[in-house]
Amino acid sequence: MREPVRTSAATALANGAVEAFVRAAAIEIAPQRINAVSPNVFTESLPDYGDYFPGYGSVDLANVAQAYVRSIEGAQTGRIYEL
Repeated sequence: MREPVRTSAATALANGAVEAFVRAAAIEIAPQRINAVSPNVFTESLPDYGDYFPGYGSVDLANVAQAYVRSIEGAQTGRIYEL
């Protein structure tokens, strides 16, 4: 998620740091690879957390799992898989 939501400043700080680290580390650790997956709120957790994300779409856990597989088994490095 690239749009801020109320009460998410600390989360945004941590997520931004992880993304910056992945991009920088990809250069430094080559030929080893590093990627990150950055999903929106999970569809399966909407009953508990949906009120915190008004107007945002959700993503199924199966799609998130596919992104993790792609990030591990694919050839890319330094990539943020946004869902």
